[in-house]
Parts: sequence; C-alpha cells; structure tokens
Amino acid sequence: MKKLFLVSVVLILAFGVFVSGCDEAAEEVDLGEEDLDDPLAGYEEFTLTFAHADPTDPDQYAQRQALAFKEYVEDRTGGRITVEISGGGALGTIAEIAEQTITGELQISSSHTEGTLALIYPNIQVVAIPYLFESVDHGIETFRGEFGEEMFEDMRQQTGVRVLGLFDNGMRNFTNSVRPIRTPADMGGLRIRTMDIPAHMQIVESLGGSATPIAWTELYSALETGVVEGQENANATIILGSIYEVQDYLTLDGHVYSQNHTIVNDEWFQGLPLRYQQIIEDGVKYSCFVAQMNRRVAEDTALEYLAEYVEIYDPTAEELDMFREATQEPVIEFIKEDVQDPEWVQKILDAAQEMGEYLGYY
Repeated sequence: MKKLFLVSVVLILAFGVFVSGCDEAAEEVDLGEEDLDDPLAGYEEFTLTFAHADPTDPDQYAQRQALAFKEYVEDRTGGRITVEISGGGALGTIAEIAEQTITGELQISSSHTEGTLALIYPNIQVVAIPYLFESVDHGIETFRGEFGEEMFEDMRQQTGVRVLGLFDNGMRNFTNSVRPIRTPADMGGLRIRTMDIPAHMQIVESLGGSATPIAWTELYSALETGVVEGQENANATIILGSIYEVQDYLTLDGHVYSQNHTIVNDEWFQGLPLRYQQIIEDGVKYSCFVAQMNRRVAEDTALEYLAEYVEIYDPTAEELDMFREATQEPVIEFIKEDVQDPEWVQKILDAAQEMGEYLGYY
C-alpha cells in the first residue's frame, strides 16, 4: 500500500511539473497578435459534453474525473468552454458512448476499458494476455511509455479516436457463488461473465469455465438470477457494482491488468484552436491523475470491505503458476489469430519485460 501511495504521489508531482512545462511551451508558440491580459480573447465560446457510464456519485472515480476535468477546463478558459457532464449511462451503454464519440455526436468520453476499445480496435486485446503484469504500476507505465504511444497513434489512424489519457482499473480477479477457486480445476463448468473481449473469454475457457459476455449494466441482474455464476473484475469495481451482494467467493489471482481510457473525436479535436487543444489535453491528464488517486485508494481499502461479505482466497505462487501455465500460451495464440496485427503481441511482451526490469520485478 505504501509503495502504491508513494508512486501515486510522485506521479501527481510529476504532472504538476508537466502542466507547468506545457503552459510555458504554449506561451512560446507564435500564435499571432493576442491580448496579453487575456490570451483567449476572441476565442469561440462553446459547450462540450464529457460522458461516462458509471455512477454519478462524486466519491467514485469516474465522476471524480469528470468533475476535475470540468473544473480545470472551465477555469483555464475563463468559462469560454463549458463542460456538461453526462454520467450514469444517460447517453447509453459504454459501447454506445464510444460509438457516439467515433461519429462525433460526443466530443469526449471516459471510463472506456480495453473491453470497450477492443470493439473498435481489436489490437488492444494484447493487454489481456493473462498474468503478464506484476502490478498496476507495471501495466500503466508500460502503456505510458513508447509502446502505449505507438499503439494509441495506430488506434487514432485506424478509428478516428484519440486517447488523451488513461488511468489504471486494477487487476482483475474471479468471483463466483458456487465454490472457492484455488486451482484451475475449480473453474470447471462455472458460467463466468466476461466483458465482450474474445481474449477474456478464452482465458475462462482455458481454465475449464464457460464464458458469457454480458454488459456491465446487466451484470448484477445476471448474477442475481443465475444466468451466470461468476464474473471477473478488479476489487474496487466489485464494490462499485455491488457485485459482492450476489457472490460468495473471491480469488485474488490478478489474471489481467485493466485500465480506463479517455477518448476524443480526433477530427473535432484537431479542429480546435491550438490553445484549446492544449487546455483540453492537460485537463484530461490532470483529471486522470485525480481519478487514479481515487481508484488506488479504493483498491487499497477494498479487501477489508469485501471480507465482510465474501470468502477471499489468495493463491500461492505455485497455484498462480498453474493458472499461468493453463492460460498464457493458449491465449497468446488465440490473440495472434484474432487481432488485426499479430506483431502487437510480441511488442507488448517486449515492452512488459523491459518495464518489469526497470521497476525491479525481474
């Protein structure tokens, strides 16, 4: 917990330096004649919508991010840009919100996991290689490095969607209402909900379970009525969706690292004045750090809360090796067949190895 907190603090401090540097750089750009007392004088005023599909409770990370973005952008533009927040899935499911961002009906949206983005950009499924990352720091720093920059640029070119920021969504764990899962054999026959990511489904199938993709907004009901017996999500997300109310067992296997992405319609974004582009990009990065801090606090406190409702099992190193051996190679081969560009598999394997060495995991 201390390590995660210290890393988060360092990131926040680093972001402060980054934003300061961006402001200085912006002042150095020759944008023609301007009012030095009001650099945005004469700039168009407009309203943009920041959408997400998660609860609108301001103590939850998605809404916390939206509020931080709104405050940052409206303050930096002197109110010339008004940010309207549409949360709680008011504009549809997260997949529908992503589609609206692609078509330009929405300017900006957030809380898109790799599950959502895989529907429009299959290559991002490489993040689903099981037991690839040792921690959320390992995962997110890999995507904030050269690998992530290259992948997100490829996504922009292929889909018209630009990723402006990201924050971690935790390590995904299995829950179910039938029995404790201690080894792969315990997964046999269990009906497990996954996101609509073929690679996630393959993980469950490789462990002997039956994978069923179900929308997040329908998950609680599906578990309650027995459509599925289990699911997989990060601990804080299990609390966010009250999943613990309809589950009895939690296994801390951390099979997949997950993250949240904030995306914009690239054509809309590039049509903005350069100063507006910089403010919005900095606002997204700032709000992602706010959300990440909120998310990590939630993860750090989740187990104590969940222990009151479910039986928790923490697999041994030997048991985790059994899970890894049962899933990693089959899923890698599956991903190579399912993505558009198989070379991304080796790219993420190399990037994860390099970042893991840098962070001292290997």
